[in-house]
Amino acid sequence: MGRINGKKRTKHEISLSLFFLKYFGYLLAGTALVMMAVTGAFLVMWSSKGVYPARYAEEQAESAAPAIEQAETVTGEMIPELCRYVVFDEAGTVLSGDLQGKEAEKAWAAVEGKLSKPGRQIGGQYYKIIRRDGEYCVLRFRIIMQYQSEALRSCLPPPELLIPGVALLLLLALILMTAFRFSRSMREKMAPLTAAAGRIQRQDLDAVVERGKGGIREINDILQAMEDMRTALKRSLEEQWQQEQRRQEQISALAHDLKTPLTLVRGNTELLGDTPLTEEQQEYVDCVAENALQMQDYVQMLIAFTRSAPAASVSRRDTDLIKCLAVVRKQAERLCRIGQAALVWECGVERREVYMEPGLLTRALLNLLENAVEHTPRGGTVSFRAAEDAQSLLFTVADTGPGFSEKALLRGKEQFYMDDESRTSTKAHYGMGLYIVDTIARQHNGELYLENDAASHGACVTLRIPKEIPKS
Repeated sequence: MGRINGKKRTKHEISLSLFFLKYFGYLLAGTALVMMAVTGAFLVMWSSKGVYPARYAEEQAESAAPAIEQAETVTGEMIPELCRYVVFDEAGTVLSGDLQGKEAEKAWAAVEGKLSKPGRQIGGQYYKIIRRDGEYCVLRFRIIMQYQSEALRSCLPPPELLIPGVALLLLLALILMTAFRFSRSMREKMAPLTAAAGRIQRQDLDAVVERGKGGIREINDILQAMEDMRTALKRSLEEQWQQEQRRQEQISALAHDLKTPLTLVRGNTELLGDTPLTEEQQEYVDCVAENALQMQDYVQMLIAFTRSAPAASVSRRDTDLIKCLAVVRKQAERLCRIGQAALVWECGVERREVYMEPGLLTRALLNLLENAVEHTPRGGTVSFRAAEDAQSLLFTVADTGPGFSEKALLRGKEQFYMDDESRTSTKAHYGMGLYIVDTIARQHNGELYLENDAASHGACVTLRIPKEIPKS
């Protein structure tokens, strides 16, 4: 008993070639049985005297010829059972008989010797010409096996055609039946392979891919290879997940650790700013404050990155929308004051209670406002509008900046995508803001739309969140 990939082969495995040969053997055996059955049927038919020999009609015509030649008048009673006849005068005129029309013409052609090769095919016509006083009697017959029963002769093909035809139909049925059984057997053998491929495709990597207890050796080898692949893939994904978890933990720890020295640096910088300073000292303090703000941007980016992980859960609850928007407006006014932009605020919602996570909604709206302020030149305008329709809440933030490029309209919601073609800014940005908002929208079964305002040509971003979000 051999081994494959360190595992023993089972006793009942067969190779694919033997599997094919098995069904080929079934086909050969079936063919032999069909031929034996057909031969047996033919022998039974022959021994039961149910058919006449192939030359029986010819012999009957030869036997009847003397009597027909000497008879005063040819009558139908004188004609053998398997023959048909016609009587001509010397000129070829039909005097009597059961052959008429073109059949009679062919019989006269035989009298004239124009049929040099009469009836060479199965069941072909042969003619016996009998010379009488002043006339000709032509008997037509076939050299072929025929049934003794007239009823069978009228409704069935001749035995020489019927028996091969039945044999052919039986062989065709045998081939179809063998092909069907082969196909069904192959489907059964391939079923574990199909099931294993489906589980791996669905990333169900906990189910072990078992080798069949019997079956085809090559398919079992593939199953074993798929089990090895499943194990390796599961191990690889687990390692990647662990690495991702460690990376997230390191980033979170780094972001947390940076907050303490950053707070100390900014606090001491503010204290220094409150003391009398020389011009040179003030320049140094401004430099420290500027770089502290830049470090703050880095910390916010790290925190945003860790919070935007797909595994983050959403804790929805009944939320006071008006109160949430009041907090957002207060922060928006501060952002616009720092960015020296005018804020236009419009709140057209009447519903107070919504079912969502308030922290995520606030975070999403502030990301949109911060992004708008960042890309609005000094003296520009940032507009915020909250509205609702029958199904959704709509939050729209527009600015008077340069707007989105065509590429940004397509890719602006991608993580780390930065639109350097049109929405440039002196502030550093990291391609996280719109990605975070889009993630929050999808967590609430909503959607984020990017476009350019037709009037101001600036960017216009709309966050749509359904009013009724399933609580399950």
